[in-house]
Amino acid sequence: MNIMVLEPQANESRGEDVVRRCLVRRMNDDMLVSQEELWFQFPLSITPPESTDCDSYLLAMVMDAMREGRKLVIKGTVSQALLSNLTEFQGAWHKWLPNLYSQIEIEVEVARTGEVPLQGAVCAFSGGVDGTFTVWRHSQKRVGYRSQSIKFCVLVHGFDIPLEDTKAFENAYLRANATLADVNLQALPVRTNFKKISRISWEHSFVAALVAALSNCKLVVGTGLVGSGEPYDHLVVPWGSTPITDHLLSSGSFEVMHDGATHSRTEKVNEIVEWHKGIDNLRVCWEGDLKDRNCGVCEKCLRTKLNFLATGNLVPKCFVDFNEKVVLSSNMTLNGSAAIAQWKQLIKHAKNKNIEDEWLKQAQWILRKNLTRNKVRWIWNRLKTLARRMKSRVSCS
Repeated sequence: MNIMVLEPQANESRGEDVVRRCLVRRMNDDMLVSQEELWFQFPLSITPPESTDCDSYLLAMVMDAMREGRKLVIKGTVSQALLSNLTEFQGAWHKWLPNLYSQIEIEVEVARTGEVPLQGAVCAFSGGVDGTFTVWRHSQKRVGYRSQSIKFCVLVHGFDIPLEDTKAFENAYLRANATLADVNLQALPVRTNFKKISRISWEHSFVAALVAALSNCKLVVGTGLVGSGEPYDHLVVPWGSTPITDHLLSSGSFEVMHDGATHSRTEKVNEIVEWHKGIDNLRVCWEGDLKDRNCGVCEKCLRTKLNFLATGNLVPKCFVDFNEKVVLSSNMTLNGSAAIAQWKQLIKHAKNKNIEDEWLKQAQWILRKNLTRNKVRWIWNRLKTLARRMKSRVSCS
């Protein structure tokens, strides 16, 4: 039997930080094939879970085990509620991608019960549109009965900013705190090597990894706010974050709240323009060479500029090439269904606002071109699949 063993190590203090560590062993028929260490590092002001508490480690590695078809053996404790939720979580991903993700068995030494989440929330915040929108509307109590009392935010080092790029993270951290101070909040840094040891698509695992990081805060706050990427009327599946599966990453002591799917990205932009500090410090770029700022020319930077123009607002000065006019390249590639869905939404919003600027014509052309390219690619792949099947049948006969 192929298994993955998660063995927690003792929490370790390093200066003003605490490090939580777990050995990740892959075994094939009782033979060790690999051993790596997964770790999370965060300030001592965040009271860490017990060393034997494996909720974070399980959340981080469950999709890797599913991808590899490995039984998970956990040498520690896990929330009974989390185990229950992950049963359904696995079922969703297996239904979406049955040839990629298996439903696996999870064996734990102790399943914890009777846990109750604490009051207060932590919000994932990297300075992007989704996090800025979530912080703004909850800090201003604009969600009615659903409004959460955010105690602090978390900026993760090791996700969009590589661990080696300490200077970029320091700058992004200062920028995030400059934004949050305007609403009397603070970002705390959490570092992790998850991306260095995970072997699956980041597009599938990013929220499970994010919740793994946030759940280390559960002895301080009981709710984790995760900003939505897509609205309810344009959900993209399979995708790493959706209101369908994000709540299934909750444990007995830490509830995950998928926030903001009531708004498209363009509608979110229209809300946060009131928060001048928020839009002045937006950081949406992950493709540029400098990871602490917006390059201004990648697909996501350009799309965000169009989000503002589609609402009738000016492009904010957070873009280094600040210019009220946006010129798009006809050769722009929209990678993935999520990007295409968001271009459709912003074009629809602009049309509803009766905007007739030149950028809208360019955006429509880019969308049509990419839709055609994707359709041709689908047909070609389908033909290749059929050709392989026919060749196989001929060989068998």
